[in-house]
Amino acid sequence: MKRRSYQQLARRMGRGVEKLLGELEAEIMTLLWAENGTVTVRDVLRKLNAQRDHLVAYTTVMTVMSRLAEKGLLERALSGKSYEYRIVQSRDEFLRHASEKIATELIADFGEIAVAGFVSALERVDSRRLDELRSSFEAEDRAR
Repeated sequence: MKRRSYQQLARRMGRGVEKLLGELEAEIMTLLWAENGTVTVRDVLRKLNAQRDHLVAYTTVMTVMSRLAEKGLLERALSGKSYEYRIVQSRDEFLRHASEKIATELIADFGEIAVAGFVSALERVDSRRLDELRSSFEAEDRAR
């Protein structure tokens, strides 16, 4: 039986993107979202190792980036003897898609109990924060 996204999240440590991806995957994606261009494994390796005490191996970065491409987060194209990678969606697009998928799975599995849990969680959110979220959502809706 395939494990649901929310079940995987319950077993992961970290916050935000790290909760959705592995630690190194999240670190690589954070670099790529900031870069927002085309990069090679060597480019990413150089940037990762510049900010770490414990160096990461080229093959490790290559494997992780290849898996990110398989997951649909990166596109890759052969350029000479190596691949060039670029992000497929922005950080916000990724987080929104992942959140929608998790919410959909929870509703499919637990129905109205999941919806009641969402409503209960929203009731505990600070009203100013809810206003910010509503404004952000409305602005995004108008942009479409």
